Amino acid sequence: MKLSNGFKTSMALTLGCFVLFIVSGCSLNKIHSQTQIVENSGFIKGAITLSSSQKGSVVVLHFHDEQGIPVLKHQIVISKNGTFGFSVLPGKHYIAAFIDVNNDGQYQTEEHGNYYGRPSIIDVASKQTVTLEPITISGPAPEIPAEIKPISKITAIWTNIGEVVKLDDPRFTQENYEMGLWKPFDFLDRAEGGVFFLEEYQTGKVPVLFVHGVMGGPTNFKKMISDIDKRSFQPWVVYYPSGLRLDMISDYVVEAVSRLQNKYDFPEFYVIAHSMGGLVARSFVKKYVHHAPGNLKRLKLVMTVNSPMGGMPSAATGVKYSPIVIPSWRDVEPGSEFLNDLHKWNWPLEIPYHLVVSYTTKDSGDGVVPLQSQVPLKLQAESTRLYIFNNHHAGTLEDNDFLTLFNKILADNLKNL
Repeated sequence: MKLSNGFKTSMALTLGCFVLFIVSGCSLNKIHSQTQIVENSGFIKGAITLSSSQKGSVVVLHFHDEQGIPVLKHQIVISKNGTFGFSVLPGKHYIAAFIDVNNDGQYQTEEHGNYYGRPSIIDVASKQTVTLEPITISGPAPEIPAEIKPISKITAIWTNIGEVVKLDDPRFTQENYEMGLWKPFDFLDRAEGGVFFLEEYQTGKVPVLFVHGVMGGPTNFKKMISDIDKRSFQPWVVYYPSGLRLDMISDYVVEAVSRLQNKYDFPEFYVIAHSMGGLVARSFVKKYVHHAPGNLKRLKLVMTVNSPMGGMPSAATGVKYSPIVIPSWRDVEPGSEFLNDLHKWNWPLEIPYHLVVSYTTKDSGDGVVPLQSQVPLKLQAESTRLYIFNNHHAGTLEDNDFLTLFNKILADNLKNL
C-alpha cells in the first residue's frame, strides 16, 4: 500500500496512517517496543575539569553497553563551562573524554584523556537522571582494564558524518523514511542516518544544511539542491529517524556540526528546514549558540518552510487516541514541554531568519500544517522576512517562484557577508 504525496510528510492523518500500517502488515509489537524504549529514556550529566598542559577542544564520548561491547552513541564538544549531558536509553553506559589537540575529532594515545571510574558502568533506569562526579583530565588516559572490552564499535550514524553520497543513494527511500517514524531503531540499523555531503568538502564554498521533516528525507530537497549555485554553496543533508524525540535529534545535529566545524573550520554556514525539521532547526540553533556564543558568527542564515512551529493539533489527537504513541508526536503536540521551552527562548538578532509559509485555496493552511501554526506571532516578530506561497505542504519545495526566491536569498546573503 503506497502513501500519497500529501500524506508522506503529514501528521494530520495520524490515526489513518496508523490503520494503513496495520493493513500493510507492520509489526505492532515491534513498533510498540521501540517507541517504549524512547519514551523511557533517561539522562546522564556531569562535568569535566582540566589540569593538563595540552590545548584543544574537550570531547566527551558516551557509550552504550550492548551485549558486553561499549558502542559509541554520542560525541560532543563540551561548552566552556565544562558541563555535558546526554539523553540515553535505559541500560548500562560508559563516559570518556579527551583533549582533541589536532581537532580531528578522533582520540589519539598522545592526547590527554580520562573516563568515568575505571571505567565504570553507569546504570540508568527508565526516565532516570544520573549526575556523575566530575571527570578530571590531567594526563594520558589510564589503560583500560583487560576485563573491559575495547571501546571501538561505532554506530553508523556517527561514521556517516561527512560521508560523501549521491541523492540516489539506496538508503534514501520512502520506505526508509516511513521506517524512521514507526521503527527508529530499525532505521538506524538499515538506513543508518547521518549528516551527508553531496560532494567532497571544498574550502570557500558555504555549507547549506538541509533538515527534513516527519517521514521525510534528503530527496525531499532534490529540486532545491539541483538548482543551488554549486560554485558558491555545498549542500549537506541531515538524515534521521523522525520518530525520535526532537531533543535527541537536535542534540545529534549540534554534535555533528560541531565535529565538522572542528575538522574543517568553515567560517559560515546556512540551515534550511522543512516541516517538522523547522522545530529541529530552532532547537539546534538554541543549543548551538548556548554551547558556544561565538557560534553566532558562523550561522549566517536560517530558513524554515511550512513548519508546525506552533505545534500540530493532529499530534495531540494521536497522543490521546492512538494505541501506540510515536515519541516525536509528544513534542509536536501544542503546549508540549518541548514547544514551551523552545518558544520561551528568543531568536538571536545576529542570525537572519527567513520564515516561509504556504496555504492552499481549499484549506486554512498548506493541507497539512494550519496557517496559524506556521506563523505564530512571536516568530513573525523574530523573522527577518516572511514569505507566503499558494502551494501545498511538499509542493512549495518545487515551486518555481519559491526556488527563485530561495536562490536570491542565498546569493544576497553571500554578498552581505
